[in-house]
Amino acid sequence: MRKEDPYFKIYDRSDRLYQTESGWFFSVRQGAAFGPYESQQNAKKNLASFVEIIQDQSIAGYGS
Repeated sequence: MRKEDPYFKIYDRSDRLYQTESGWFFSVRQGAAFGPYESQQNAKKNLASFVEIIQDQSIAGYGS
């Protein structure tokens, strides 16, 4: 998937963050949730890392 592809869409990552009594989490389109993190900032950083890894795998041809 490339930015030039017509179906490429950047999702608002803030919609993926949520807080429970246990801490901060992020969810992904596959339905999985990751966390808990002590802060929203930590959850955002880990979400950004997750997205980067997935994008790198997609570019390299993995996960197709």
